[in-house]
Amino acid sequence: MAEGVGLDAPIAAVTVFTDGARVQRRGTVSVQPGLQTVVIYDLPASVDPASVRVAARGRDLALLNVEVHRRYRVDPLREETARLRSEADKCRDAVQALDDEDTAEQARLDFLGHLSEAAATALARAVSFGRADDGQLARMAGRLSDDTAAALGRRREISARRRAAQRELEAAEQRLATAEKRAGHAVAAAEVSATLEASAATRAEVELSYHVPGASWRPLYDLALDGERLTVSYLAEVTQQTGEDWPAVELALSTTRRGLHQTLPELDPWYIGRAQPVPRPLAMGLARAAAAPGPAAAMFARAGAAGPDAELPEAAPLAAEPAESGAGLLYRVQRPLAVPADGGPRKTMIDRFALDAALDHLAVPALAPEAYVRATVTNTSSLLLLPGPARVFHDTQFVGETSLETVAAGEEFELQLGVDDQVRVERELRRRNTAKAVLGGTRTIDVVYEITVENHRPDRTRVSVHDHIPVSADGDIKVRLRETSPDPAEQTDLGELTWELALDAGQTATIRHRFTVEHPAQVTVAGL
Repeated sequence: MAEGVGLDAPIAAVTVFTDGARVQRRGTVSVQPGLQTVVIYDLPASVDPASVRVAARGRDLALLNVEVHRRYRVDPLREETARLRSEADKCRDAVQALDDEDTAEQARLDFLGHLSEAAATALARAVSFGRADDGQLARMAGRLSDDTAAALGRRREISARRRAAQRELEAAEQRLATAEKRAGHAVAAAEVSATLEASAATRAEVELSYHVPGASWRPLYDLALDGERLTVSYLAEVTQQTGEDWPAVELALSTTRRGLHQTLPELDPWYIGRAQPVPRPLAMGLARAAAAPGPAAAMFARAGAAGPDAELPEAAPLAAEPAESGAGLLYRVQRPLAVPADGGPRKTMIDRFALDAALDHLAVPALAPEAYVRATVTNTSSLLLLPGPARVFHDTQFVGETSLETVAAGEEFELQLGVDDQVRVERELRRRNTAKAVLGGTRTIDVVYEITVENHRPDRTRVSVHDHIPVSADGDIKVRLRETSPDPAEQTDLGELTWELALDAGQTATIRHRFTVEHPAQVTVAGL
């Protein structure tokens, strides 16, 4: 352990990144003339030594050297272990007391058994000599029966209480065993020593900063659509298991992240050449696995509902203050937030702002017979929106969830705001014929699809319908779009067709498209 004066430097500020955190500590110490070493003890063992920075301020003061040490110490946990041992002893005493009580009741039952036998013999003799009657015999039997039943009932009650006490004892012993196990282990900790030189007695203000892993934050969003205004609540969920609790101090969230490369990426030459023949595999077939979409994000619980005083003005949220931080942004949380090192999430507000949204509906009936509300939005805020899950509300009604990709300030992006069941979409295969006659060794497959879109909304609605036709990867297989009704607004080289519909309330539109696939008769078309 470094020799020197211990410095009490509590945590003063924390900056959380997506893959770690920078912790700042501050403290003051009295420095005597000459050389003096101050030491900050019990820092997390995961401190990155290369990230440690120390600054010292004071009159006639110089900072000469900084060292980082990692030490191992035994954590006795004496107070906690003693408390848990006392609890376990109390639980054992409670179990023993119930055992003693049960033994007493058993002795009572044994005595009643002996008494019953002796009394029955004596009373039977008295009845035979005429000194007692049958009524006395019945009363004695009833009394003995009632006493026995009461004793048995008390034993059942004692047994139930003993089971509960035994469970409490087992839990207390488990807690004690865990504490004793922890107490016997060596615990790693870091400490930082700084050598100061003063020409006269002074008071030094020391600031320490270091980086630790095991901390992160992720964005969460609440998107509330009201007409064509989208209110974005930008939240942050902070978690940390760094080995030290963060008190309620100044907290900042940084969007800075590491890239895929630790150095600037450089391209290597791209070589091509003649394809080498692939050896024929011994197996007769290859299994093909279709990629399944990942599971939907877990739905968040709704934050709260409007109360009876909904007409009262809404409380203004405490928004974070954005600032530049190198290549990223830094969001300073307005209210200090305590984050224990238990790995549990702690949420805070970054900002809330409203954006203009151009709304329409998107339908891709080949994938889903649904129409999705789509918002085209420009991020007119000064904030960088990081990828994260979002809850979607229409007015105050929760309608589902979506996700945001990275959106820079001033960038346009699209959002899926839930399914609109008032717009019905259906896609049907109307015809699929294969020509029997082979002309010039070519066979033709004729395919017709029909899409019906119905607007059951009370107002005019714009619907963007997307479908596609196959794309041939073989020069001998030809795909031709023969007819469409109506004509698509857009057609790509990859076969995607887009129709832009504007439907009045109650109006229905039908889209019909036909294509053919021509292929050599001896070729089997795959994927159609």
